[in-house]
Amino acid sequence: MRRLYISTILAASLFCGSVNAATDATSKIEKVVVYPNGAMIKRTAKVNLKAGHNDVRVPLLTPQLDQESVRVGVKSGNATLVNVNHDAEVANRKQISNEASNMTKRAKQLRDSIDILMAKVDVLKEESALLKNNNFVGGDNGLSANTLQGVAEYIRKDMTDITTLNYKYRKRIDDLQDELTLVEQNLNLLYEKQMDPTSTLVLKIDAEAATSCELDLEYFVNNASWMPFYEVRISKRNDNLHLIQKAYVSQATKENWDKVSLTLSQNDPTVSNEKPSLGRWTVPDMSFTPTNNYSNREKKEKFIKILGIVRDDKGPLKNALVSCDDKKTQTDENGYYELLVQDNSTIRYNYGYNNTICSIGHVKNNVIVNNVQINQNLNSYQSSDYKQMYSNYIDQKRISFSSSWDNSNDDSSTPMLTARNVSHDVPGKNSIPEDGTDQEIVVKDMAVKAEYNYFAVPKLSKDVYLIASIPDWKNLDLLDGNVKLYLSNMYMGESFINARQTEDTLRLSIGKDKDIAVERTDLKNYSSKNLIKTSNKVQRDWKITVKNNKDVAVKVTIEDQYPVSTTSDIKVSLLNDGGATKNDPIEGQLTWVLNLKPGEKRELKFSYEVKSKDDIVVE
Repeated sequence: MRRLYISTILAASLFCGSVNAATDATSKIEKVVVYPNGAMIKRTAKVNLKAGHNDVRVPLLTPQLDQESVRVGVKSGNATLVNVNHDAEVANRKQISNEASNMTKRAKQLRDSIDILMAKVDVLKEESALLKNNNFVGGDNGLSANTLQGVAEYIRKDMTDITTLNYKYRKRIDDLQDELTLVEQNLNLLYEKQMDPTSTLVLKIDAEAATSCELDLEYFVNNASWMPFYEVRISKRNDNLHLIQKAYVSQATKENWDKVSLTLSQNDPTVSNEKPSLGRWTVPDMSFTPTNNYSNREKKEKFIKILGIVRDDKGPLKNALVSCDDKKTQTDENGYYELLVQDNSTIRYNYGYNNTICSIGHVKNNVIVNNVQINQNLNSYQSSDYKQMYSNYIDQKRISFSSSWDNSNDDSSTPMLTARNVSHDVPGKNSIPEDGTDQEIVVKDMAVKAEYNYFAVPKLSKDVYLIASIPDWKNLDLLDGNVKLYLSNMYMGESFINARQTEDTLRLSIGKDKDIAVERTDLKNYSSKNLIKTSNKVQRDWKITVKNNKDVAVKVTIEDQYPVSTTSDIKVSLLNDGGATKNDPIEGQLTWVLNLKPGEKRELKFSYEVKSKDDIVVE
């Protein structure tokens, strides 16, 4: 097994020698299964094979793919998949090199032009100094007035020409320097922002005869998620409740999901499915020793691919040495390098007498883009601030592959894991960009039978609330999520669905209805002191008034309560329940269910008495 690991790494690092002879297969994302954390990408690729051995590249995949999750299968075509390897590359590196080369040439032209103009400025300085310092015009005998005037005019003309040329040269130098600064900025941006690696799968496929082959590929990526939410729409013309299950889906996987089939799953593949095991628990020290000895498990050596460009302020550096322990490489004519190193390694960059050290440390990611710039004047290197890391580039485990993974012939005696609310297939095709923004999609649209009732708790609020009750809601396979409520196309606010509740009926509070009035008033507050037994007694009498101001009949449920004693020193008696149903005497709840005609008003009265040996305040 150890030799297999090493051979895999060597194969991955030596891909560049055989990539040119490989056939590229264009792949397309067909389906994505999105989890709360991560996503499984499913692609198809088509390629024409020749008879015999074929090297096939599937390029332009996300650099974030988890290599251990990659599966490849031959979907159609008379061919056999022999081997699968993985590499990372900068797909647009040739274009970057061409653009960088053009910018570098332009920068050199600008520097040369600036140097020439600066030399001309120096010449003008010398000419100006020569004219100013020449005190021997005319010799000992002097000059006539006419001659002296001619000399003065000559000097004046020359000084004017020198000043004009000096201004012209300086202006041109400033213009060239501005252009040089812009070119250097664009060059920096080109190096720093466009070094974006992609993953490539290289397949070895054998075919008995020339054939057209279709491949299935799937792999797991992080940086994707989804979250459910709902819309509930209620119309006066329809007794059914319109329940729309939606989801926010987002991803930043460095590849766009363009018109793909989506499945939303509640499973979390990033969480271990290993059953926990009880260990030894000892007293009195209360120590716990787990039985799972993770320290004895084989630790894999993690390999990281580091790549980038080495340059100075004038452009890329050729033949700069990049090394890590016994592994080394040199930059090409465009300053580009790539090196496969172990995790927690030290990378050394050398060019002439300049050198620097870069430590990558322990990282979860496995592809690192690190651009390095040399400063010749300071005789030192400076690592770029821009450093990208990409997860799961390479691991010392060969990618699993098979000709298919159809589970239709599974042994029926195998116990199956059944779970509710596992996944939802989203209808139609959806596009999710890779910018990480939330995209709102419709999962399913349902017309649900519901009962509409009005509820009021006048002790706590003077408002009457419309409640939608959904029986047998468990059959809808709902998830926890916020609910946006609309009544006759008017937004009423938000509620929440708790899919983990045990009640058979799901109740949603739609909003307040101002056409039904409710009021709670205190009729009498009687308090007396028993002089013989020295006990206190408080009696409270309440009236609840409900009026239906609608032009239709409504059903209103009123809830109130009386106090409940938790000690033998206090006794509570319900004197009048007002015809209420005592749902739970232990909790002291009173409930009235009223069917009110249009314009009807109803009064409800109830009273209770509280006795105590001490003074007591009762509402």
